[in-house]
Amino acid sequence: MSPAHRASALTVALLLCAVLLGATNPAAAVLQKPTYAPGDRWVYVLEGSLPGFPGFNETQIGQFQFDLVGRVDVEVVGFQNLLRSGVSIPTIFVETRTTGFLNGTLFAPGIGTAQVTGTFGFLSTEFWEAEGYVPIEARGTTTYVAQVVSVVTADLVFIVHLNSTGSGPSVPPFELGAGENATASVQTRLEANATVTVLGQSRSLENNTEVSSIWRRELGSEESVRVEAGTFATHRFNQTLGPFPGIPGIAAGNETAYFSNDVGYYVKRVGYQDGEPVAEMRLRSYTYAAGPGLKTTTLLVLILVPVALILLAVFLVWRRRAARKAKRSISTGPPPSAGREGEGGHAR
Repeated sequence: MSPAHRASALTVALLLCAVLLGATNPAAAVLQKPTYAPGDRWVYVLEGSLPGFPGFNETQIGQFQFDLVGRVDVEVVGFQNLLRSGVSIPTIFVETRTTGFLNGTLFAPGIGTAQVTGTFGFLSTEFWEAEGYVPIEARGTTTYVAQVVSVVTADLVFIVHLNSTGSGPSVPPFELGAGENATASVQTRLEANATVTVLGQSRSLENNTEVSSIWRRELGSEESVRVEAGTFATHRFNQTLGPFPGIPGIAAGNETAYFSNDVGYYVKRVGYQDGEPVAEMRLRSYTYAAGPGLKTTTLLVLILVPVALILLAVFLVWRRRAARKAKRSISTGPPPSAGREGEGGHAR
């Protein structure tokens, strides 16, 4: 095989290899444990209904039903070790901020039934265990500022502080196969403090509760989920419901959560109470350092294609120069022999 043919064959082979690699690059379908880094951030659209507060009953704060619409920002701040029963537990330090609007009804002693509209805000710090899905400790403050319209119009300020401290459970592995489940016993101390101000009068409430529960997660099917941030390949979980940011009253129940390897967290969460959907979070945008990233085959394509193009360019230049050289040789040709022509002209 000539050098020209060898160069051409090599170029074609490289291009074919690159095309095949790009075409056969499979999407990661296996559930992967996320790897978090400071600055990882997920922004969600929040919609839900607030039926009550954990740790308080209707005689303390009245009966109400608030519909909420807002935005949730979840960000990884860093890493920290927590001490539990003399054991140092590595955790992921996460901060969550929520803002939004509320609209609903309230029935309280001294007010009666009233229409309530206003805003709410939520700020919390959580410490996730190493697997990243069971909070060991959480501290949060929710503030509701609204107008209460009944016989008269009054301002309502409701500030709730929730401190939750877990026992540091033995957490099962994150990776699960379809149909497999994981459970953990969780012992939680819940401290709830609230200040309610209506018609210029304030009162404070406080409750401390010890809660024993079983956290459970089951992995279902793989599903494609479309949300504001785009369409993602996800793994569907049915799991014990953790409190939605800004909606602490639905802590008891279950949720369907859609986890994405590329996103590193949930794409969508739907919370249920007594079988009825009461809250939903949908991913709006995200920054996740560990994903989606470039896969090995993608990197090979990015390397092979430029190499193939360079080789092709070199081959074309070489062939053009060779063609010019051959043309020059043909056009000039060897010079005629003067001696032989003279001898032929004087032949006897």
